[in-house]
Amino acid sequence: MDETYESRGYLLEDFRLFHLKDDRGANTDYHYHEFYKLTFFLSGNGSYTVEGRLYQLLPGDIVLVGSRCVHKPQLDAGHIYERIILYISPEFLRVNSEEDYALESVFSGSRGHVLRPAEEFKRRMLMLFSQLETEMGGQSPGRSILAKSVLLRLLVEIGREWNKTETQLPGPVVPKDEKILEILRYLEHNLSEDLSIDRLAARFYISKYHMMRRFRAETGTSIHACLSDKRLLLARELIQTGVSATEACFQCGFRSYSAFSRAYGKLFGVTPTGRMTMPPASAESEE
Repeated sequence: MDETYESRGYLLEDFRLFHLKDDRGANTDYHYHEFYKLTFFLSGNGSYTVEGRLYQLLPGDIVLVGSRCVHKPQLDAGHIYERIILYISPEFLRVNSEEDYALESVFSGSRGHVLRPAEEFKRRMLMLFSQLETEMGGQSPGRSILAKSVLLRLLVEIGREWNKTETQLPGPVVPKDEKILEILRYLEHNLSEDLSIDRLAARFYISKYHMMRRFRAETGTSIHACLSDKRLLLARELIQTGVSATEACFQCGFRSYSAFSRAYGKLFGVTPTGRMTMPPASAESEE
């Protein structure tokens, strides 16, 4: 995973819908959006990574990505890849939430990022998405009002389904290679330490080149990129709880504040102190 992450797309309206179908697959760079994103995965073969967690997708899955969540779709070419994508502004969710029901809650990632609904619910979602697409593309008077009401119903129904105890919420893919699992656990619990490739290879009694190959084969990314992501995500959490940027930098294992600040800015689009580092790119769906 390289570190040239960027903000993609902008959203001037309350929400926008894309219905896309092709066989080109998708293998974009890691990136984030300022808005919320919902993807209804209709067909294809591949996975979706959100905030460092890899989910293997099945047709009918709903992927929920929060504002500023780093994510990446990886879909195989040669298979029909059909999806409906919704971009939703934070303000739209805020204004239409109630005191006891926050619409953005299902995007939080607290229980994961993928909903795998039962067949009956999938059919209901298809009906609502179809109605929303019709109203957004139509010319009838009141279409924007009806589109808004359909979207709100869709979000509330997803939220209710999400909170049912019997609803399937697929967990992230876990590597099968026990040695790689050991390395991942060690990285997770020692982010502040010196975790060079040579030190890891010596600790786990494995050739460093063999270790790097096995790690990439199991996780789809390099040890260096995985470690950098984990450190930056932890740093963001610490800063959000009130820890200073400098303290978060060194708590998370960075040895240079300037290097930390550059990497943080590339990943999240703002410096650790909150200053924007780049304007949003032109609008378009990255898949």
